[in-house]
Amino acid sequence: MAGWVGAEAWIFLSIGDAEREGQATLDGVIGAADANNHAIPTVGEFERAVGQLLGAGLITAAPDQYSLTLEGLQQYQTINSVHRGHITRYFETAKEWRSRAPSNAPAVGWSVDPTAFDQAYREYSRRASEIIRRLMKSRKKG
Repeated sequence: MAGWVGAEAWIFLSIGDAEREGQATLDGVIGAADANNHAIPTVGEFERAVGQLLGAGLITAAPDQYSLTLEGLQQYQTINSVHRGHITRYFETAKEWRSRAPSNAPAVGWSVDPTAFDQAYREYSRRASEIIRRLMKSRKKG
């Protein structure tokens, strides 16, 4: 399918990574996206990627709950069977999906409330800042 731009791989891998730690909430997916690409997706990038992934049957999505389908889980496991760094994993998957999308199915319309997205980002940021503070404090003691 033409039109896959790479953000689909970023969000797909981030949902899979966040789901490994339990329910993949929006703030969890945003945190995993930051870890995978050292960036936060925009609302538009997130909506477009989720729409493509839903259309492809690789994920399920609700406003604050995201998960891989059985087909998505199989794809995720295949991607992760190659031993490489998480950023390399993302870039290689994005490159492959841009040239050969995993599905020819059309994207599904999907939107996320920008206020909820911002709140999820702030929750992730608060949690990440707290972890960094604790790590810095423990380093000073050690």
